[in-house]
Amino acid sequence: EYMGEPVILNLEKNKRLFSKDYTETHYSPDGREITTSPPVQDHCYYHGHIQNDADSNAVIKACDGLNGYFKNNGEMYIIEPLKLSDGEAHAVFKYESLEKEDETPKTCGVIHYFGESDEPIKKTSKLFVNPEKEEEYFGIEKYIELYMVIDNLVYRKYSRSIGKVRMRISEILNYVNLYYQALDIHVLLVGLEVWSDEDKILINGSSIDSAKSFAKWRYSDLLKRKMNDNAQLLTGIHFDAGVLGIAFIGGMCNDFISVGVVQDNSIQAVLIAAIMTHELGHNLGMNHDTDSCTCNTGPCIMKAALDFNPPYQFSDCSYQDYQNFIMTENAQCILNDTLTTDIVPTAICGNGFVEEGEECDCGPSKVCRFRQC
Repeated sequence: EYMGEPVILNLEKNKRLFSKDYTETHYSPDGREITTSPPVQDHCYYHGHIQNDADSNAVIKACDGLNGYFKNNGEMYIIEPLKLSDGEAHAVFKYESLEKEDETPKTCGVIHYFGESDEPIKKTSKLFVNPEKEEEYFGIEKYIELYMVIDNLVYRKYSRSIGKVRMRISEILNYVNLYYQALDIHVLLVGLEVWSDEDKILINGSSIDSAKSFAKWRYSDLLKRKMNDNAQLLTGIHFDAGVLGIAFIGGMCNDFISVGVVQDNSIQAVLIAAIMTHELGHNLGMNHDTDSCTCNTGPCIMKAALDFNPPYQFSDCSYQDYQNFIMTENAQCILNDTLTTDIVPTAICGNGFVEEGEECDCGPSKVCRFRQC
C-alpha cells in the first residue's frame, strides 16, 4: 500500500527477454574465450499496470523481493525491499524524492556516417514497402536481436560476478522493452559478453572514438561468431563533455555501424534503460527532438539533454523518423520472427505470484497465516 491506500498491480511475465540461442561469453585470466549456453532460470521480470487504471504502467523485478516502479497520474513511484527486513517489507516512495546522483545536464552523441559504412547506407536507402501497405507493415511485430557487451570496469563494479551482471542487464532490458512496446518492437537478448580479463577495444574519454572502435570490433570479430541485429556496449568509462551515450543514426541492421555505447552511470536501472532506449532510437533512424516535437507525457525519449528524470514516450517526430527508416531496406533484419524462450519456470510456492500449476499463491508463510487461499 502507499499513503494508506492499497495499490494492486496486474502484472504479466515478460517472456521475450532471451532468444532460444542465447549465449554467454567471458574470458579466462589468460584471455581464452569461454562461451556457454546457460539455461535461463529464475525468470522474474514483469510488465503491467495498476488495477482499474489503464493509463498507468509498472515494471517489476520479482527476484529477492520486489524492485521496480509504477506510474500513476503522471507520478513515478519506486518500490524496493527494505534492506534490513526479512524480504517481506518494502519501501514505496516517489521517484523525485531520491537523492540525485548528479544533476549536471548530460548529452548524447550521434554519428551520421563513418568510413566504409557510408557507401552501403546510400546503396540501400530506397523504399522497400509499397506505400499502400504502410499501415499493415507498421502493425507487424518486430524483433531486435541484441548482443550486450560489458566492459571490464562494469564487470568489476558488479563484484566480478557474471550472475550479477546478467541480472543487471535483464532488469535494464525489461525497461527497454516497455518503452518499445509502443512501436511493436521486442528487444531480445541473443548474447551477453563480459570482458572479464581486459577490454577488447580501446575505450577512452572520447565517445566518438570508443563507438567507432566498438563498431569495428563488432564487424571484424563478433559477427564472425555470433549473428545479431545490433550490439550495445555498457561501459564504466566517463566520457568527455558529459556524454552518457552515443550511436550511429540509421545504423540498425548494418554490419558496420549497428552499435551504441552506453555509460553505466546510475544505480537506477530505469535511467540506464532510458539511455539505451535513446541510443537504439538513433540506430532506428530517430534524430534528437527539437522544440517543436511533442509527446503526451514529458519528457520525451529522444530529447538531446538527459537529466535525472527518466522519459516516458517517443515524440511525434521520433515516430515519423522511425516510420521513414523502416520503410527502407535498411531495417529488414528486425522483421524476421526470431525464436524466443517461452520460459515457464517451476512454480515457486510462497512468492506471491500465481504460476503454472498453482491455483493460488498468497505469499510467504507469515502472510498466509492471515491471508489464506
